[in-house]
Amino acid sequence: MFDEWKKAFRDAANNFWREVHAPIDAPGSPAAHLGAMRREVATARAGLRRLDRELDEESSRLAAEHAEIDVCTRREHQARDIGDEETARIAARFAERHRERAAILARKLEVLQAERDLRRRELEEMDAILREKAAEARLTGATIPGTPASASLEDDEEKARANAAFRELEREARERAAAERLEELKRRMK
Repeated sequence: MFDEWKKAFRDAANNFWREVHAPIDAPGSPAAHLGAMRREVATARAGLRRLDRELDEESSRLAAEHAEIDVCTRREHQARDIGDEETARIAARFAERHRERAAILARKLEVLQAERDLRRRELEEMDAILREKAAEARLTGATIPGTPASASLEDDEEKARANAAFRELEREARERAAAERLEELKRRMK
């Protein structure tokens, strides 16, 4: 999943910068370039939301590992209190495994947070440039395809957010349907 959202964000950012630096005589009007830039910003924003969700999931997994460490440690102490060295040894071994997983998850969270901070700064820069280009387009009277000339940047951003949210909902619905079909197949195979 990490690679998917990272590639989507990187593609959106690269496309955005390509539009920003497109030569004046490039095919398409400045308004078309501005529309493409807005779509790329919306895609990048959706990628950042996916990263936020992944951070939340990993944080939950880390909390679960810490809970398991506590359970195993408590079992180890209880087993030692009653003189059951075999159970104590097994509990200690499992506690150590959970500690290793927790350490890996903690490092993964650090990396994801650093990646998120980097992507957030990049998105803010893209937003600032988009606002600047949109203001220039308004001054020259250019319109963005599919929007009235009087539409504000905020309206366009809201539409882009709504479109990205709609695509995300569609994807989640497809995933849920696939999971339900898989569960049905598993039940039939039993």
